[in-house]
Amino acid sequence: MNIYSVKDAEALGEQAAAIVLDEVKRKPNLLLCAATGNSPLPLYQRLEKVVKNSDTLFQKARVIPLDEWIGLSSSEGSCDSYLQKWLLKPLKIYEENYFAFNPLAENMEAECSRIHEVLKKQGPIDLCALGLGKNGHLGFNEPSTTLNAHCHVANLTAASQQHAMISNAKKVPITGLTLGMQDILNSKRILLLISGKGKEAAKEQLFSKQINTQCPASLLWQHDHVDCMVVD
Repeated sequence: MNIYSVKDAEALGEQAAAIVLDEVKRKPNLLLCAATGNSPLPLYQRLEKVVKNSDTLFQKARVIPLDEWIGLSSSEGSCDSYLQKWLLKPLKIYEENYFAFNPLAENMEAECSRIHEVLKKQGPIDLCALGLGKNGHLGFNEPSTTLNAHCHVANLTAASQQHAMISNAKKVPITGLTLGMQDILNSKRILLLISGKGKEAAKEQLFSKQINTQCPASLLWQHDHVDCMVVD
């Protein structure tokens, strides 16, 4: 894992965007796995500025979300609405190149199987952009004695249920859909973006290099190509 300290969110966005741009120039139809939340936001904002000068740069790019809240509408802070606003529309990603979860599916196990098949057909992920949860989670891969390898329904911890993204939700989601740890680790390259308050314990666990399923992010030490950027 390559770890870089950056002075602020803007610097994080610039450095992370440089990596994304290198990858998309090398492979125009790359498959990008995109996280939501405050940590990757500077990256997406920086990419939007770049695309204004080259609106065909991401013309062939494909995007798959990292996760989604189950039962949440677009107006209540879904991951889909976030990505539509900050990534898909600004980068002019074609609808057919976006492989969204269906958080209102009648059969969630079938939905997980569908996403698994999408990854088998479209993947592996070329670049996976992640944020670090306060409890060390990646997506909705929550701390546990065992971690799921592939797309699954996750029971959300109290920390995840208090996420700022769903502060306007009429009913707080208690479950979510997420790609599994093996899906993430199968990515050719991983970008881990860390910013925000309240993550000291998670960072300490991660940077101890001790791999433990109670800190899912620590499993990234098993990957050969991770770039981690941390706001001082």
